Amino acid sequence: MKTTLLSLAAIATLTLSASAATAQNAYTLNELNVTASQNTQLDKRDVPDSVTIISEEALKESRITNLAQALNRLGNIAMTQNGGAGTSASVFVRGMDARRTLVLIDGVRYNNPTGIGATAEFSQIMLYNVKQIEIIKGSQTGVWGADASAGVINIVTTKAEKGLHGVANVEYGSFDTKVASLQASYATDDFDVLMGGSIFHTDGFSAYEPVKSDPLYGKRSDVLGLEKDNYANKSFNAKLGWNITKQDRVEVSAQTIDSNLQFDGFHVDDAKPEIDLKNRFYALNYKHDGEKNDISFQYNHSSFDRAVYDKNFLTGLYETSNYVGSVDEVKLDDKFDYMKDSFIQGGVSYQKYAQKEVISNTDKDYTDAALFLTNYNKLQLISDLDTIVTESVRYDSYSAFDNALTGKIGAKQFVYNEYYISANIGTGYNVPTIGQLYGIYGPNEDLAPEKVVTSDITIGSDVIWVTGFYNQIDNLIDYVLVDPANYGYQYQNVEGKSILKGAEVGYKDYFFDLIGVSANYTYLDAKDADKKELARRPKHQADASVVYYATETWDLGLNAQYIGERYDGADKTGAMTGKYTVANFVTNVTINKFVSVYGKIDNLSDTYYQTVDGYATAGRSLYLGLNAKY
Repeated sequence: MKTTLLSLAAIATLTLSASAATAQNAYTLNELNVTASQNTQLDKRDVPDSVTIISEEALKESRITNLAQALNRLGNIAMTQNGGAGTSASVFVRGMDARRTLVLIDGVRYNNPTGIGATAEFSQIMLYNVKQIEIIKGSQTGVWGADASAGVINIVTTKAEKGLHGVANVEYGSFDTKVASLQASYATDDFDVLMGGSIFHTDGFSAYEPVKSDPLYGKRSDVLGLEKDNYANKSFNAKLGWNITKQDRVEVSAQTIDSNLQFDGFHVDDAKPEIDLKNRFYALNYKHDGEKNDISFQYNHSSFDRAVYDKNFLTGLYETSNYVGSVDEVKLDDKFDYMKDSFIQGGVSYQKYAQKEVISNTDKDYTDAALFLTNYNKLQLISDLDTIVTESVRYDSYSAFDNALTGKIGAKQFVYNEYYISANIGTGYNVPTIGQLYGIYGPNEDLAPEKVVTSDITIGSDVIWVTGFYNQIDNLIDYVLVDPANYGYQYQNVEGKSILKGAEVGYKDYFFDLIGVSANYTYLDAKDADKKELARRPKHQADASVVYYATETWDLGLNAQYIGERYDGADKTGAMTGKYTVANFVTNVTINKFVSVYGKIDNLSDTYYQTVDGYATAGRSLYLGLNAKY
């Protein structure tokens, strides 16, 4: 390891120059636009919502591979994972779990309505073609409908730029991990085309490791001689656009994810269980940009095919279980600019959530027809200081549940230069998914929707800010142990109001044209209706990163995360899986305008920890990469 570190330093030293790092980086971006907040593109400064944007520059500098890592390290979101690359990952947005967070890829829904937990598969999304990641906290049901009661994570992929362009990346590292990606694009004034793909393969490590109560806890899988859990991912994306006129455009896009994962289930070291995943996302868009009206028509299709080969606990035999589902969406909306920096946007949508038969009588579906309306005003009510006000309302008519009226209100008042006060309140209506109602594990046809209210208030600027938040969930849907003797779980509504509240503190600045610094701290108090603390949420979390731009061609970055008290079970039961710090190092060296190299060390101090009791995490690991662009 020492030899490798010295080699990295030697490579970097060859590129040193006397000039300071003046090129654009993650800390010098002047404008960051956000799309998902009001379902239209706005400058982040002009949005009252609590928004975090992970830029393309930040992704390149950190050399993060998949979405789960990006949300955890750059988005400052708490996460747990059942093993290494490709395994199931859960994220918690202000304590609310992933099935209450809507995940979009260029506006196409990524949440799997049939899978266990009904969450998006965060570790399956590779970042080779991502332009930015938008994290909007607080209920967005009034804009996007169900699944958005905790917030929205919108992944914006790269677009073709005028001319011929290409980018390729290769990486090799610990656990015999091999990564390769290639993307090419061509654009003229009339049309554009973009195609790309990535291949990821790793031998990995055993997801199973001894639980904390086991005397062998603390020993890694290689020491214990456990089998490795391999993971392979092949992803592909394509976009085609035609500018019919200067105001009219048609776009077609496709994204596919095919992966295979060997995994250890139920805390058992076993080479046989595996998951084959085939996800497909398609979109057809028509846009008209008029002088006053912007009209958009969109058809989206998401399909999920998840085959799990695992042991049946009742028969002891291995068998295949299928989770096959889809989401179809048709949406028409019109944005009308009725005065300067003010618009009203309204529309209609129709969604169909479906599950193919996986066991007897589970070929099910339900639909939702919706009307939605958003008003946006940017005014100057106090001197020349901006005042921003937004209101959204949505009416959903479900075929399987009671209809719902939801909404959100946000306001942002600048009080001095770039310092502001903002506040938001929103209501959510989180309906049970097809998988929770009719799936294989723990279904409950009698589930009722959750009703959610979220609120927050922020004081600060883009440099330093403090946010207080308060979330209330009525009729919370949880996976409850109903048969302890047979370890039997079922989805059930927890009567009463669950309260998740806390505070966030953030800081981000750039010094001497050389050093970028960011730090975030979150305090969370998350309890169910019986005042019992919810499982796997850290009470304290702190994230910090420092990037040193030594020259225009060389940077070094260090990020660290501290997870405080956290328990594997509700009401502080089970293993305590918190109170640890993990740090990661990365360096990038630009050889010339076409080629750059990088190296990264994850878990720099080789800290031993588990985010879920009995499931392993990686020790110190090293990766080297080469990037070429044209």
